[in-house]
Amino acid sequence: MPQWNKTDNAANSVFYAPAQFGVTANAANRTALYGNVSVSGIVTGKSVGQFAVDTTEVGIDSGGVIQGIVITTGSGYTANAVVTLTAVNGGTSAVANATANSIGKISALNVSTAGSAYKLPPSVSIAAPANTTFNSNSAVTAGLNGGANSVITISSAAFFAADDRVKYECSATNTAISGLTSGNYYYIQFANSTVVALTETKSGDRITLTKGLTQTGHALQGVQATGAVAVGGGKNTGVAHSGWVLRSVGTGNRAGRVQTEVLVAMGTIASDGSDDTIYPDT
Repeated sequence: MPQWNKTDNAANSVFYAPAQFGVTANAANRTALYGNVSVSGIVTGKSVGQFAVDTTEVGIDSGGVIQGIVITTGSGYTANAVVTLTAVNGGTSAVANATANSIGKISALNVSTAGSAYKLPPSVSIAAPANTTFNSNSAVTAGLNGGANSVITISSAAFFAADDRVKYECSATNTAISGLTSGNYYYIQFANSTVVALTETKSGDRITLTKGLTQTGHALQGVQATGAVAVGGGKNTGVAHSGWVLRSVGTGNRAGRVQTEVLVAMGTIASDGSDDTIYPDT
């Protein structure tokens, strides 16, 4: 049976390593596991990869931002979103952005510039989706529950889906639409390319709307997405010994947290693979 080797490339880890995740033990999956940082690339809902770490890499206690993870997708995004990264314990110059998909969700958090010297992951703020304004008279179709009644014609309708959470707001000098309260959150009960209908709770009854005054200062806004990032470095991400290690990055409420398990400890790794962003040498 093939054994672990000290050369840092996929062919020198064992082909049966993926079997610990219920993945078929073969050369193709071993190669996919080697150096992997993609969420769900091997294990659904988690980023899992296998790396060879040499003695120099073990001692490095900081790195660049190398991986972005969406925690909650938000709603109502009509365009990509700006991302703000704020250093927690040193680090500088990382840049990221968030990609919105065709149904108004943030689908990816992309790192375009890794930066350097981050000992801990910086905090992440994804910009909120834009308010979409409408006229409380001409945009509102009043009526009882059901059918085509009680809908709002709004330009961002195509970027909402049933059960999306939204906030209704009207300016302080305006009168709220009857059936809604300014500042309250509602759910999308129905949406197509031009109109939405609202409900108090997920899968609840459609709210009966009454036309308001001819005012433009009314708006619906989707919910802000959240995300996290992971940083590189050996020592600061828990690598305790040179050799072959398993690197796991959580999602959800553990997003961005790196866990490292030494699979095979070795006195040295004889070469340096293409993992210098994840495990830098300086």
